[in-house]
Amino acid sequence: MVVLPVSEILPVRGVDFVGTIPADLQFVQVFAAAVVKDAKNPEASKRLIDFLASEKATPTVEKTGMKRPAPR
Repeated sequence: MVVLPVSEILPVRGVDFVGTIPADLQFVQVFAAAVVKDAKNPEASKRLIDFLASEKATPTVEKTGMKRPAPR
């Protein structure tokens, strides 16, 4: 048995994902993105961040075992 983030388990061949631990024991980790001051391509960076934050990215995000945050 192993306890890891779902996103680390799903891509491993030969592993059977059987489910998550109870919600009250979960550690929810929130990821953030930013464009740094001297980015070589700030416009492309902004577009990537916009895409990742969009509903269009939802299927890919969920396929990796992550969940989108609830709207604020």
